[in-house]
Amino acid sequence: MNNDVIDRFNNLISKYIKKDRINHAYLIETNYDNKILLSELLINKILSFDNKYSLNDLRVNGDLIVVSNDTNSIKTEEIEQIKNRFKTKSILNSIRVYVIDGAEKLNNYAANKLLKFLEEPEDNIIAILLTNNKSSVISTIISRCFNIRFFINDNFITKFDDEYWEKIFSFIMNIEENKENAIAFQNKYNIKELSDRVYFKEFLNNILYVYDDVINNIVDGQVIYFNNYSERIRKICEYNNMDTIKTKINAINICIERLKYNPNIKLLIDKLIILMSGVDVDV
Repeated sequence: MNNDVIDRFNNLISKYIKKDRINHAYLIETNYDNKILLSELLINKILSFDNKYSLNDLRVNGDLIVVSNDTNSIKTEEIEQIKNRFKTKSILNSIRVYVIDGAEKLNNYAANKLLKFLEEPEDNIIAILLTNNKSSVISTIISRCFNIRFFINDNFITKFDDEYWEKIFSFIMNIEENKENAIAFQNKYNIKELSDRVYFKEFLNNILYVYDDVINNIVDGQVIYFNNYSERIRKICEYNNMDTIKTKINAINICIERLKYNPNIKLLIDKLIILMSGVDVDV
């Protein structure tokens, strides 16, 4: 892992991870090969707030569990092992961390077992889930984690032309300006990417990148990905705070999950708009 990548990731988590805002669960989506190292940087950041213990202390005293395997599935037994290991009190009385490398590999039973663990978090137990494809992780798990996206190659922007990104920003601004009434205006944009399930999934994932930069701008005034659209990013910021962005990101992730079941795209877009507007509906 080169120093540039270390610096980039440390700068990213420094924006979000504060002493008074330690979350009980984190989901890191990244295209970096060694995800475990990213989890270690995150753990070091969390430990830095009290300076009592090191990452090695957690390892030696059994307060760190890493689930990582080369199989295509993470099974219920592996989640049970985490819960059983953490039933006893920590010798150090420090935080306890479990890392799941390949959260998209959780089979249905393991995912449900983990979900119960996340829904009833215990003091000083922190989950770090790692994935290269968040859309393959069930939405209920995603919604219970603080999401961190870290990509070392930003070529997703140059993959598409300016016309495509104009469509993305027009779609977003329609929702930001008109809320749930955006449904009535949506047809005028005639966005062909919204008529095909595969392209629509890609479209939604690219909207997530835009909201990543909205978060960047709210936190410290930076625009990392969309410098050519910095005014658009700042305009979106005017409609949002961190809570509303979380609502919108959750809505997008729910709809990405729903795409697995071959839904009616038009109806799903309507529900996406309603969810992003903060209205709770059954999807």
